[in-house]
Amino acid sequence: MIKWNDKYSVGIPKIDEEHKKLIGIINKAVAASRHKDNSREIIGILREMSDFAQTHFATEETYMLECGYPDYEQHKKEHQDFTIETIAFLDDVGKGDSMLAHEILEHLKIWFVSHIQGTDRGYIDCFKKHGLV
Repeated sequence: MIKWNDKYSVGIPKIDEEHKKLIGIINKAVAASRHKDNSREIIGILREMSDFAQTHFATEETYMLECGYPDYEQHKKEHQDFTIETIAFLDDVGKGDSMLAHEILEHLKIWFVSHIQGTDRGYIDCFKKHGLV
């Protein structure tokens, strides 16, 4: 489980709220993965996460374009890679391997935390300079 902590904050309220919601969805999926024979539930949660991630990525990418963020293309590519991985994971979990579901969720947790604490940190100064705080 991921507990929200200020170390995940990027200082932009809308983005922080979206990050909190994504963490909540990931935590819900992790909790669901602890029960046997729940691949349908996990698939539903992964779809929810994928759908909301698209909304969140659109928020960040819109801000990046508005601010002329220089690393926009690389950041967008990370978002696209996450989306492709999530779709592949949905397919894998659909095959019913509950151990695989647990491994996938651990991977998503690690990706998400490292993305917030790494890649997302890159836009903070740019966004602040353009008054997004």
